[in-house]
Amino acid sequence: MKGCLGNIVFAALVVLAFGFSTYVWFSFFVRGKSVSTPNLIGKSANDAKAICSDLGVNLSIDPQHRRNSDRIAAGSVAWQNPNPGTASLIKRGATIRAELSSGPLILRVPDFSGERAGTAVLRLGQQNLRPGGMSYVDDSTQGVLAADPPKDTVVSAQTAVSLLVGVAPPAPAYVMPDLIDHPLDQVRPYLESHGLMVSTVKFETYPGIRDGIIIRQFPLRGAPVSSRDPITVVVSRQEPTAIVTATQ
Repeated sequence: MKGCLGNIVFAALVVLAFGFSTYVWFSFFVRGKSVSTPNLIGKSANDAKAICSDLGVNLSIDPQHRRNSDRIAAGSVAWQNPNPGTASLIKRGATIRAELSSGPLILRVPDFSGERAGTAVLRLGQQNLRPGGMSYVDDSTQGVLAADPPKDTVVSAQTAVSLLVGVAPPAPAYVMPDLIDHPLDQVRPYLESHGLMVSTVKFETYPGIRDGIIIRQFPLRGAPVSSRDPITVVVSRQEPTAIVTATQ
């Protein structure tokens, strides 16, 4: 019984001795060579360097990159690594990396003049802005004509920008005439004088009708038609079936 109790006491002493030695080793050999990472956020570059110098650590400020910040003045530290805090230790002689603030982000409405509406919307997203209303007007100049707010206006993030977009005026509309039984060489000039184009001509043999007479048409008589609509006709010819596509 006494031997068992002695073993327990001995084990407890060993654990205490190990814990005490670990604490002493950490305090004097690790913590003694380390310091809490200082908080440099918001400090000027000179103040941050002085703080690091006093603690025996180095400060490396990135000269190529800056960070926009609405809370930190331009030229002050906006980011650091490692992060500050008493729980974050850094060895003396180690380096803290930092980037300075460039102040608040200044956004300006881009110049969208002449751009397609879809392209302008994509650019708004890239500039941290958002599309507002989209209005269209018939205009010979196609693309974005104006923006509200106007181009180069300083705005805040996610400001809505409305666009006025010019689109081609609609082509004049006509009622498709009846082309059946008319010669193609007379119909074609008539249609072209009104901005209409015979895009496809098909030839078929048709007994009792001389060559060159239109026997079918598309669009049909009475249908709406404009210069944007292709017109197809089938013409009689005493030769094997053929298709001719009109060239412009």
